[in-house]
Amino acid sequence: MEAAHRIEISGGIGAGKTTLARTLAALRPCRLVEEEVRTVPFFRQFYAEPMAYGFHKNVSFVLSHADRARSEGGAAVVCDYALFQDLAYTDIVCEAADVRAVEAVLARMVARIGHPALLVHLACAPEIQLTHIARRGRPEEGGLGLPYLERLRTALDRRLAAFRRESPATRVLTIDADALDLEADPDALRDAATRIWAALDEGRA
Repeated sequence: MEAAHRIEISGGIGAGKTTLARTLAALRPCRLVEEEVRTVPFFRQFYAEPMAYGFHKNVSFVLSHADRARSEGGAAVVCDYALFQDLAYTDIVCEAADVRAVEAVLARMVARIGHPALLVHLACAPEIQLTHIARRGRPEEGGLGLPYLERLRTALDRRLAAFRRESPATRVLTIDADALDLEADPDALRDAATRIWAALDEGRA
């Protein structure tokens, strides 16, 4: 099953997902869906005690992400997150039994809303992510360091490879966020957004 009008954006923390999603929405009419992390149950508890609340938080995120990504009235949907990425977060803080449970919940939700038509992956080095995280100054992210971001990147790469196998109909577009510096270069950001819309159109042609 495929959700023909949905774009999802994956990438590490601070990679520029929301910045890119907002630019996409500014170029063409669509329904922009942004993460509302502070309203998701167990978000704050997770950052205080990751190992204790990893399962709770990740199940909550899967349900929230999938519910908010539903297509309404055939309009294009742009999400500043990717459903499969919740599994990468689960991998680095949960034991195997909990990982399998989150995988099962995600599979049930995808069966209801389908895979995206286009997945945009922002490749961004952990060192660059740290500068972006510091710039936006979210209190919950103050304790994040390179070891965590590197573990997340490894898990994300593995889950992205699995996603490609599981959803061959989804087009995947990888953008080098380091080289483009999406946050500092508005022209590069707009060019990337234009390419993304063109990729979606090509896939639907």
